[in-house]
Amino acid sequence: MEKKKKKKTIPPHKLFRFATATDWLLITVAILASCASGAVLPVSAIVFGQYLRTVATSLENINTMLDNVLPLIYVMAYMGMGLFISGYLAQTCWIISGESQTRRIRFKYLHSVLRQDIAWFDKAEQGSLTTRLTSDMQLIQDGISEKLGLVIVCFAQLLTGFITALVVNWKLALVTLAATPMTIVAAVIMGVYVSKYTQQSQDAYAFAGAIAEQAFSGIRTVFAFNMQSSFLQRYNDRLVAARNNGYKRGLAFGVGIGVQIMFFFGVYGLAFWYGSRLVFDGSLDGPTIVVVLECIMIGSSGIMTVASHLNAVINACAAATSVFAVIDRVPEIDPDANKDVTIKQLQGDIEFKHVEFQYPSRPDLTIFKDFGLSIRHGQTVALVGASGSGKSTTAQLLQRFYDVTKGQILLDGQDIQSLHLGWLREQIGVVSQEPVLFNLSIRQNILLGSTTPVTEQQIIDTCKIANCHEFISALSHGYDTIVGENATMLSGGQKQRIAIARAILKNPAILLLDEATSALDTRSERIVQAALDAASVNRTTIVIAHRLSTIQNADKIVVMQQGDIVEQGTHAELLALNGAYKSLVDKQQIGEQGSATDVKRSDQVESNPSQTTVDNPCSLTNDEKFNVDMEKKAAQLNDAALTGYDLERQRQKEEAKTLGTERAPLMRLFKECKDEKWLLLAGFFGAALYGVPYAIFGYFFGQAVVQLTIDVNPNIGPFEGVNLYAFLYLIVGIIILLVSILKYTCFEIAGEKYTKKLRYKLFNAYLKQEVAYYDEPQHSTGALTAKLATDCKLINDMITKALGEIIQILALAVVGMTMAFYFCWQLGLVALCMSPFILAGGYVDSTLEYGFSNDTKDAYANAGEIASEAIRGIRTVASLNQQAYFEAQFRQATEQSHKLTLRKACLTSIGYAVYQSNYVFNEAVCLYAGTHFVINGWTTFNDFFNALMIMALAFSGLGTSIPQLKTFARSKVAAISIFNILDRKPRIDPDLEGVEPKGLSGQVDFTDVAFHYPSRPDIPIFRGNFDLHCLPGKTVALVGHSGNGKSTVISMLERWYDPQAGKVAVDGYKVETMTLGYLRSQMALVGQEPVLFDLSIKENIMLGSDTDLDLDDIKLACQQANIYNFVESLADGFDTLVGERGSQLSGGQKQRIAIARALVRKPKILLLDEATSALDSESEKLVQEALDQVIENGDRTTITIAHRLSTIKNADLICVIDGGKIQEQGTHAELLAFGGLYAELVRQQMLEIA
Repeated sequence: MEKKKKKKTIPPHKLFRFATATDWLLITVAILASCASGAVLPVSAIVFGQYLRTVATSLENINTMLDNVLPLIYVMAYMGMGLFISGYLAQTCWIISGESQTRRIRFKYLHSVLRQDIAWFDKAEQGSLTTRLTSDMQLIQDGISEKLGLVIVCFAQLLTGFITALVVNWKLALVTLAATPMTIVAAVIMGVYVSKYTQQSQDAYAFAGAIAEQAFSGIRTVFAFNMQSSFLQRYNDRLVAARNNGYKRGLAFGVGIGVQIMFFFGVYGLAFWYGSRLVFDGSLDGPTIVVVLECIMIGSSGIMTVASHLNAVINACAAATSVFAVIDRVPEIDPDANKDVTIKQLQGDIEFKHVEFQYPSRPDLTIFKDFGLSIRHGQTVALVGASGSGKSTTAQLLQRFYDVTKGQILLDGQDIQSLHLGWLREQIGVVSQEPVLFNLSIRQNILLGSTTPVTEQQIIDTCKIANCHEFISALSHGYDTIVGENATMLSGGQKQRIAIARAILKNPAILLLDEATSALDTRSERIVQAALDAASVNRTTIVIAHRLSTIQNADKIVVMQQGDIVEQGTHAELLALNGAYKSLVDKQQIGEQGSATDVKRSDQVESNPSQTTVDNPCSLTNDEKFNVDMEKKAAQLNDAALTGYDLERQRQKEEAKTLGTERAPLMRLFKECKDEKWLLLAGFFGAALYGVPYAIFGYFFGQAVVQLTIDVNPNIGPFEGVNLYAFLYLIVGIIILLVSILKYTCFEIAGEKYTKKLRYKLFNAYLKQEVAYYDEPQHSTGALTAKLATDCKLINDMITKALGEIIQILALAVVGMTMAFYFCWQLGLVALCMSPFILAGGYVDSTLEYGFSNDTKDAYANAGEIASEAIRGIRTVASLNQQAYFEAQFRQATEQSHKLTLRKACLTSIGYAVYQSNYVFNEAVCLYAGTHFVINGWTTFNDFFNALMIMALAFSGLGTSIPQLKTFARSKVAAISIFNILDRKPRIDPDLEGVEPKGLSGQVDFTDVAFHYPSRPDIPIFRGNFDLHCLPGKTVALVGHSGNGKSTVISMLERWYDPQAGKVAVDGYKVETMTLGYLRSQMALVGQEPVLFDLSIKENIMLGSDTDLDLDDIKLACQQANIYNFVESLADGFDTLVGERGSQLSGGQKQRIAIARALVRKPKILLLDEATSALDSESEKLVQEALDQVIENGDRTTITIAHRLSTIKNADLICVIDGGKIQEQGTHAELLAFGGLYAELVRQQMLEIA
């Protein structure tokens, strides 16, 4: 077992470990261009110093001033052009290289996840794996693309500025650099804490994403048991943890930035004081001081602005730590090991030799101690026995989902651990108890069974063998029909038959059938069983079965108990032993021996006890047709197949156009922040105060420069002239420290509080939607989980980062322009005319960013759903050996977003280059205009220079605000999307109050019901003549072939769907008039495929209950469900974690816990949809007796759906559904006597005992 190690955040250079030679070329160009961009401004300070020196010498002959300074202004303009080119190159190369690397990291991450051993998935939160593929990858991309480029620009400014200053005058430069070590220390400490809290926050969000994914993937169970509030509470607990870490991160960031800027201002004051001493004693002139100080100022501004960009790199390192840990993990069962080791001519001999095994997640529970089993090639061996006896474990060990603790498993005499894992699994075909189909066409789902090309006729022939060709052909789009997420478009029997076809198409040497026909009706089971029998010829077959009728012809039947073999032999031999197997057979007999006689005699009976007559029973195919909207015909068989994700692209484009025309709901966003209004106001105040000192700084700088260049006066007091400004610098630095803490902490707390609330409200809104909402392809589990992760983060970024920066810059711009107009209104007008160029560049950049981010968001949502499905169905993916297929699908899904990002790089970089270079261009224009104004006597040089320095800082701030507009652009579509969900009125609203009748008796009535599924409006299930009446306290059984609407009855009673016509009523009240939560609390459901959540056994049983349950109640329910002894045998008892979707339990164990979950609620209406289908004969008998006892003593109505007729023969009323209505109804004896459909079903299911 792996020990959980504390993660150590990776260093920044490790982020580039997956860069290719092309990437490094782009990165090299980007670094050089970024360095050039950063170096231009310090170098421009030299030109500016020369300008001052030229002006100072030209004041005596003012008419020559313009001619003297014009060459310098031209140089400034050329530097602006160079800055435009370098800015464009840097931005383009960073975006392209960042996108390429992140795409590669996504591929490697998914590749690594899909090749991990199953034991790793048992411990991992599968939802968190998917969340990391979305939110964490975005953080990594932010840290290795343009934001990293801005970090390098800032550091280039810093180094070039400081080096230039040292070259010009090293004494003054050293004084100004005195605070640099302290600034670096502050930055490092800040980085450590910000990284720590970011990683903890991301981990909490990943866990929250896993909780949401569990809820979405099991939404019907969540609704049936009113689990919404329980999931909301669990989700909220994780959000609180993330929020609290966000608070700490904001405080650390605010203090760190404030300390750095305080040092910066303090050193400036010291530099002006010391510089004035040098000027006064003649050591250097004023322009030299200006060059040194401006270089230091530009370099220091790099320190100030680098913080927000550096934060992206820190966050990327924190996110990459978890992502790279997964990429680097070598699975204990490595699919890449022993690639050349195969068996040339596989026979199929299997031997379990002295096997000892415990599941890695439950090392205290031994499944096998000294297990031995030999299977000769070509044999069909059936494993039977109680649930939890180790039958399915043998199948998992043979596929190497797990490795044995001791002993060996031999294939043709060779240890399977020495064989190539992929080759091994290709030799094994599997049909599991709970078949997993993917959101692909039926054809492509079947094709997943084969790793080699097959023809259309082969697919059809295989489906005929599996008895599914008939119903597939009846579908509107036939084999091109998309099955939907979790195959919700198909019935359980249809899913099972497609899974069987997939296994048969594989033509494996070894066939594993784990309850392969458990979901089939009797007729389908007989046909498919015959097909499986035929498919088993000349191949080794291991059959795990509870229905003993399916394994009578096995060459060897092995009876297992608690991990040991107690009997083995043929069917006849074991019956002759009159032991454990004979006992199982006896318990599974449908009825007394007289039943067969009753069936024969019923052929002569003409009377009909049912209330409806059998006219022309519709065939199975006539009522299984359905249509899936927006489907298209699949292309070639083995080309890129049509998938459910592809069908969304056109719809997403149309939706994107609609969203793009909507106004960003910023006012509503702020109104929703009413609980955070004081924090936001304090943040606004802090941000404004944070920006204003920079305008004042410009004034101080201008005044000091004039006094050191033009109006030099050495006879000043300690608080006069330059000395006063030096002192004020220190005061302003302290003020900025305080307002920095105020700004960053308040915005971070407000942002974290609001987005925590927003995530909660969004998750809550999703959990209020009707089931039909989840049937829509765009609302798949992966898509909804991704929206929760990414959309809310974008809103968080807008509040915590962009909002404060925008307010800060607006304050700087307003105060700066006001001061500039005060000193020199003419220059102010010139600057005002230049500002549209900056804003235009930013507008183009942010507008394009909005369009591209919207498109790429949709593309990555599709890719995320592919990955999510593969991860959720990892056992099936591994068994089919189709990891490469899903990786290819994922790669294909990201292709469009990759192309969009390359286009984005080329286009949005133009806007970036415009506003990046505008600072130098504007300075050149202002110098030219200002010189004219001074020459013409419209202003003094003193006022001109004050206005120039103030505007220079204002323009600089305006330029730095432009990237924040991108954040607003990205958050616009997120906000619209979120509010659309929050505003959506569910068709079945859980918040509407209705009647809640006391003393509910449990009478159920369906009257003249017409119904079709919302996603299939042209395919009716019930045609307006469906009637069903269940009297209080009675047991009503629904039987019939798969796909005839039996489970639909439960769906409408649970109000997952409402009928289009007719009435569904409980105790005479239409279910639509009853409070939804109350209605569902009166019912309890045990489904055919039980959904358990990654919680303890106790939590799974009590989750969602509206009554206070104690452990005694839970124990009693477990005793009734025949699971108590098993739970007590576990080391952690009722606190044992069941794993993702109950992966740590056998099918029968899961089913019995689901039954206990239903019984503990003591419902008035008990709904059993194949409740005992996963149980062995012994457990089925005990549980059925318990259910019968509960039904008799509990005064409750029971509606049960069953294919095993032995479980419903004692029902008060048995209804045979066919053709959208009840064709026969009566008791078991009455229907046998009638000799119709039911009698035929019984005849087909009789178990012959030799």
